[in-house]
Amino acid sequence: MHQVNLPFEVLLQIFLHLAPFTIAKYRRVCRSFNTVLTNPPFSNVIGLAQIGHTYEGVHVYCFVTPETSSKSFLTMAQKLVQDAHESEYDAGSFKKYPVESVQVLEINPLKTINEVSLFEFLKGHILSGPLPRALGSMTKLSNDVNLKGNYVTGPLPTELGNLVHLKKLNLSGTLLDGEIPDSFGNLVNLEVLDLCSAKLTGSIPASFGNLSNLAQLYLDKNRLSGTVPDVFGGMVKLQTLIISNNDFEGRIPQSLGQCLQLTTLHCDGNRFSGSIPAPILRLPLLQSANFGNNLIISEILPPCSASGDHVASLDLTSLNAASNPLKQGQAFFHLSELHLSHNQLSGRFPNYITSMTNLRHLCLHENYLNDSLPNEIGELSNLWTLNLGNNQISGTIPDSISGLVALIKLDLSCNLFVGGIPDSIVSLVNLSTLLLQQNKLSGPLQKEIGLLTSLTVLDLSHNCFCGEIPESMGNLGNLRTLNLSHNQFTGEIPPGIFNLSDLTTLQLNNNSLVGPLHADFSRLKTMRTLDVSHNQLTGSVAKCVLPRRLQRLILNDNRLSGPLPQRGASGWVWM
Repeated sequence: MHQVNLPFEVLLQIFLHLAPFTIAKYRRVCRSFNTVLTNPPFSNVIGLAQIGHTYEGVHVYCFVTPETSSKSFLTMAQKLVQDAHESEYDAGSFKKYPVESVQVLEINPLKTINEVSLFEFLKGHILSGPLPRALGSMTKLSNDVNLKGNYVTGPLPTELGNLVHLKKLNLSGTLLDGEIPDSFGNLVNLEVLDLCSAKLTGSIPASFGNLSNLAQLYLDKNRLSGTVPDVFGGMVKLQTLIISNNDFEGRIPQSLGQCLQLTTLHCDGNRFSGSIPAPILRLPLLQSANFGNNLIISEILPPCSASGDHVASLDLTSLNAASNPLKQGQAFFHLSELHLSHNQLSGRFPNYITSMTNLRHLCLHENYLNDSLPNEIGELSNLWTLNLGNNQISGTIPDSISGLVALIKLDLSCNLFVGGIPDSIVSLVNLSTLLLQQNKLSGPLQKEIGLLTSLTVLDLSHNCFCGEIPESMGNLGNLRTLNLSHNQFTGEIPPGIFNLSDLTTLQLNNNSLVGPLHADFSRLKTMRTLDVSHNQLTGSVAKCVLPRRLQRLILNDNRLSGPLPQRGASGWVWM
């Protein structure tokens, strides 16, 4: 087709009286079309193109401009949704429309339009493709722009910084990449900025220091890097700052200590170094502070005079701390959560922690703590979780553990505990998970273990327990995982075991159990894994009817005979 070349002024007058998205289809006719379409007023014109729908009937749109409303652009937007949507759901869950027949709803910010209604409308639909620069012309927007979880791509338009009246901007969970524009510092009325879980790169603009009305800032789970600018002194209303799981380095900004309204500060999963600024832990409203998974932080916490008594949750996981970061006398008695796992802490369990009677979660696993547990551990009566696994703690489990009456999870695994399980443990009526594997515990297993009827997971493997497995095990009706392997249990498998109707994993291997393989195993209808190998079981395996859901059966190194057991269902592995 032969192209004509009309003067810019002539085309401009023509376009002012015609629908620009209709004219754009004929851009091949004239070489000057693109020049006109990329200049005002048409550069401010945007449209919504309906490009398909999901199998649930949710409509899918993309923003277009007269410049970008081509077939190739619409096809790209469709493919983006198709690839992303079908990776989450099933093939065919997105129905795309023929690009030739796609209808475009024109939106001209320079004319009368309810911009708030536009974004309210989009909340019920799916948006794909890049954000057009023309969005920056919607200066009437003053409340909420929420595109969370949409298939929005490309860099953030610098022009978004023109939306100076905007109060909430949520672009989390999108496919946006590139750097955060410096122009975002113009959004001085912004109260909530959520850019988490995207693919943003670069650093935090220093212009963020202008956001004096900001209350919540979420930048976590991106690819941001560099040092965090020390510009928080003017953010007097900041309550929540989450910058976790990026690649930030350098020191944590001192000016955060001036954010007197701050309640939540999460800096974990970066490469911060140096010490935690003392003013931060003096913040009067700070409740949750997470500095875990960073580089070595020397003198992790400031002296006791700088410690805050309002912090409820403190996470110092994986900081390679070689000495206990909490010093005797520090005022952290209001803590409800303390995480010090995956460090290099050594010595005895810090006795002053037992004075933190508000604690609900205490995690000190993967350290080098040794010696015995203090009897005062029982004073933590509000504790829900106690995780001391993978240390070198020795001695007996103290009877005072019965004082942990609210305990739901107890993990003392991979230590050097000796003796038996104290009788007083039956006081822990809320206990759901009990992990004592890989210690040096010994003696018979008392029948009182059957009183812990809330248990769902019980692991006593790799110890030296002996005698018969108590019949009272059958009272643990909520049990899903039972591991008694690698002990010295004798006698037959108690019939009570077959009352555990919710059991999915039963490991009794590497003991000295005798007797037949019971036909009653078929009663364990939810069983997936059964390992009774390395025992002294006898008789014919053919008489045993296995549960239908069984996937893994291990019988080797016994004295069993006969053909394979009857298979309730196909697909299980016999060893």
